[in-house]
Amino acid sequence: MNYVRDLRAMIGHAPVNWVGVCALVLNARHEVLLQRRTDTGGWGTLGGVAELGEALEETLRRELLEEAGLTPITPEFLTVISGPQTYQKLPNGDEFYQVVAVYLVRQWTGTPTPDGEEGTELRFFGLEELPVSLGPVDGQALAGLGRLQTSWAEAAPVLSRY
Repeated sequence: MNYVRDLRAMIGHAPVNWVGVCALVLNARHEVLLQRRTDTGGWGTLGGVAELGEALEETLRRELLEEAGLTPITPEFLTVISGPQTYQKLPNGDEFYQVVAVYLVRQWTGTPTPDGEEGTELRFFGLEELPVSLGPVDGQALAGLGRLQTSWAEAAPVLSRY
């Protein structure tokens, strides 16, 4: 079953709301894993649309395994991103708005390997060197990660006293 493909076969390119996940996969240097997308040619976070009736944490696990060969260990829910700023129109004409659960993945098993279907390359980026060709949800999620990392850095001296 492929919910996106099946629904698009019925409605064509008309705008829809997609519910899905965004994975902020960090390595030990606090760099985030991005993929070069085949649909836009730009860089983006890992993740995707939930299948019909699928729990979002299962969507996260499925998408990370499909897109990068990774299995998350204890992913952390961060936030939901939604609204008019999430609108996208793909080069093929598909239009959509997104409702995205953002998860932080600091530990995983597997070796990051692109699937060749949704992404052609995987690479870790520091938050200060992110590519400019990010989608609206990716940019918002990564900005939130930057704020979160700043708060971690500010909290570290205080927490080290305990």
